[in-house]
Amino acid sequence: MTAKEILIEELNEDMHPEKVEDVIFWALEYYVKHRRNGTWGETIAYAIVERIKEAESLGDLSRQDKKKN
Repeated sequence: MTAKEILIEELNEDMHPEKVEDVIFWALEYYVKHRRNGTWGETIAYAIVERIKEAESLGDLSRQDKKKN
């Protein structure tokens, strides 16, 4: 099983006390804030975080922690 398959399975099963998509978002957001600027990982994480925030602001998406931000 690949990492991608495991992540998709975890997202689909939704068996944890916190929503998996929220945990992934928090991890990406943390990575952006604490990773060396200019790396591909930081750039990709930043792009994903910004897409999620934009979708939320347009009402296209909601996360459990939306009120925390």
